[in-house]
Amino acid sequence: MKKIILLLMVSILTGCATHAEIKMPVTTKVHDVAYENKTLNYEILYSQPKPGIFSGGEQLPLAPLEKAELSVASASTLKELPKLIFEQLPVSVKYLTNNPDLILKLEITAHDKYGPAYADYEFAKSFGKNLLTFGLASSEYNIVADFDAKYILEQEGEVIFTKDFRVRDEVDHEKGDFDSFNSLNEYTSQILEKHLILTLHEFFKAAAMHVKS
Repeated sequence: MKKIILLLMVSILTGCATHAEIKMPVTTKVHDVAYENKTLNYEILYSQPKPGIFSGGEQLPLAPLEKAELSVASASTLKELPKLIFEQLPVSVKYLTNNPDLILKLEITAHDKYGPAYADYEFAKSFGKNLLTFGLASSEYNIVADFDAKYILEQEGEVIFTKDFRVRDEVDHEKGDFDSFNSLNEYTSQILEKHLILTLHEFFKAAAMHVKS
């Protein structure tokens, strides 16, 4: 009987891994007359604790994203960031590199050296499961978003609106033996995208009343 129970436990714990479910928000692009016929450019400033196993983890100063010091994990998660921001621009706004009507500055401060969104390995849970299943259980992770975002909108050389956001979210994830390690990047990118959609949507809605015609 004990063997049957043990086999059942092993079967349950080594079954299909339950992947994280990132619930993406259902929103539409901001459509406000204030943005009609406006051009916009944006710049991304980024900061995180200094990457590296032997680093002290001191917070690095904000720097343009393309010049910021990144860990391997944060570089992977952030590679699509400019594209994600572009996709959230208000309806009718046109992207223009030189002399735009509006400039959006994004200051993103990650609180972990792995970036604003990362996969946090849960050693204790994973170790316990593997003891019961002779090393056959899936690995336990938390998919975490943990960062501050400050959005600043400028027009005619003056700041017309700014808003700060504190983002903290996490979702359980099980990584099976047949899942590649890089599959974790898919989920960290999704949770970052989720909160970019939410915060940029809120920002552009609130900023509309400050845009000069």
